[in-house]
Amino acid sequence: MKLKDVKELIEQYDSIVIYRHIHPDYDAFGSQLGMKYLLQENYPQKKIYTYGKEMIDNPDFLEPMDNPNLNIIRNSLTISLDTSTSNRSDDDSYKEGKCSLKIDHHLKSEHCTTYEYVKPHACSASYLVAKLAINSKWKISAKAAGYLYAGICSDTVGLTVDSVDKDTFLVIAKLMSSNFDLARVNRYIRDETVDKFKAGNYFGSKAIFVEDVAYIVATMEEREKLHVSLSEAKDYVDQLSKIRGVNKYAVFSQDDKDKYSVSLRSHGPSIVEIARKYGGGGHKLASGIPSVSEKQIKEIIQMLINKKD
Repeated sequence: MKLKDVKELIEQYDSIVIYRHIHPDYDAFGSQLGMKYLLQENYPQKKIYTYGKEMIDNPDFLEPMDNPNLNIIRNSLTISLDTSTSNRSDDDSYKEGKCSLKIDHHLKSEHCTTYEYVKPHACSASYLVAKLAINSKWKISAKAAGYLYAGICSDTVGLTVDSVDKDTFLVIAKLMSSNFDLARVNRYIRDETVDKFKAGNYFGSKAIFVEDVAYIVATMEEREKLHVSLSEAKDYVDQLSKIRGVNKYAVFSQDDKDKYSVSLRSHGPSIVEIARKYGGGGHKLASGIPSVSEKQIKEIIQMLINKKD
């Protein structure tokens, strides 16, 4: 599909439900809420809903999901954002829609919707939604722009990764013309509670270093004691990105089923193949795995150690 095809598909439906991936980050929320406000402003006659079960603890910035009932979903176009495979979707009810569309930027994105717009080299899903708005000549409100900027900025680690190009900055410039509060949005996506700050220091202190690999294992007992959710624990992978001599790094966060959700990162060697081996995926330098065993943690660490440029 081309962007004009995406626009034409959206215009065919009076009811739209927007989904994103499990354990959502700010790109998942930014693209989802950005899309919601774009469609509400440019198609006021349409009913626009968001769907999702898990939230980031940031009520000053993010808003609750609408979570419409199945009858509404079955009479809607469903749009899955930032979700590469069906098992990464926050809920599989998107399959119940009259028609489904995926907008995604991950490598080897699974064909699991009626239509898809996938650009693996794009810096974020929020960038793709912003491009759709710009190409469609939609009005972009300050609220929509703020959400989309948050998604772009967070998924590119503050515009520091190699998926950022000249057009990324042109898109951000266009979003800034909507006059959203840049300083406030940057503060929102970096804010954390005192408990989360203390938990980050705790998990950082127990990081393990082997050659050029660093990793953290966050047990369910530790998470519960420190009041840290599964998705929040995975965010601590960014703490390991600043350590000199560390080229590959990971966080293994235990869930309530004695399995571990995995975040993998790299400063050079591709780690997406490791993620795929265990049922995950993502990008060359940033990938995730939904669930692995304790034994598989050891295997993954060894694969990271063996992975060279």
